[in-house]
Amino acid sequence: MSGPRTPQRSEERREAGMGPVASAAQWGAALPALYAHEEMHWWTRGMFACTRAILSADGWSGAGAVLDVGCGSGGALAHLPARRRVGVDIAPLALAYARRHVDLALLCASAMSLPLAPAQFDLVLALDMLDQRQVDSRQALLACAGQLRPDGRLLLRVSAHPWLRGAHDEATGTGARMNARQLRTLIQAAGLSVRRLTFANFTLFPLAASRRLLADTLSQPLAQDLQLPPAPLNRLLRMVLQGEARWLRSGRNLPWGLSLYALAIKRPEPRGAREARS
Repeated sequence: MSGPRTPQRSEERREAGMGPVASAAQWGAALPALYAHEEMHWWTRGMFACTRAILSADGWSGAGAVLDVGCGSGGALAHLPARRRVGVDIAPLALAYARRHVDLALLCASAMSLPLAPAQFDLVLALDMLDQRQVDSRQALLACAGQLRPDGRLLLRVSAHPWLRGAHDEATGTGARMNARQLRTLIQAAGLSVRRLTFANFTLFPLAASRRLLADTLSQPLAQDLQLPPAPLNRLLRMVLQGEARWLRSGRNLPWGLSLYALAIKRPEPRGAREARS
């Protein structure tokens, strides 16, 4: 949800197998409902748990400063232990919801041009940001890497499996899905080392993938997928994702899923390279 990028023409999108083109009004149409219910919705609550689990398994103690690029409504950042929390998003609506969390410092800016001094954060989050429709993923990833201190961590999450591209992505503003190889290549091109790659939303993957593919075949809308479901179903689905979070906290990965996480680290620059520049 950050920064302009020239969208593909309709003909190019059809040739790429990306399905029908949504109008500007349709792109991201489901996000306000998700923002409104982030503290209750099974998906947001479950993914908060998965995010914390991956960081906990890597030894994150909450003693450092955290930057969330593309913070949306701020829930992931607010639920994470940290000495200092800064959220950036280009969408005023997202930031309006994020202001419900009083302990966050919030900025309206593009992910590709962060108005912050470099190398001041111990952890940068980029959750469902790199794959957004108007984001140049390479430029945004370089901007995120520039905010990390030496040995700082970057935690990314993107929508997985390009073959799943469809109406659900239009409803959530997703412009591209990635596989593990693509994400690893992007991270390494930004000068970072990949520490962990794992999928999430594994258990529900067969059902959700089948539903989305069928809906695309029948041209059915999927924006209602992110509405808050009835309480018993919402609780059951949240428990499924929280179970996955316990698995991830143990350090074990999941072999497939709707989302793909990557944890990367910024290695300190070799002393010789620093001296050569000085």
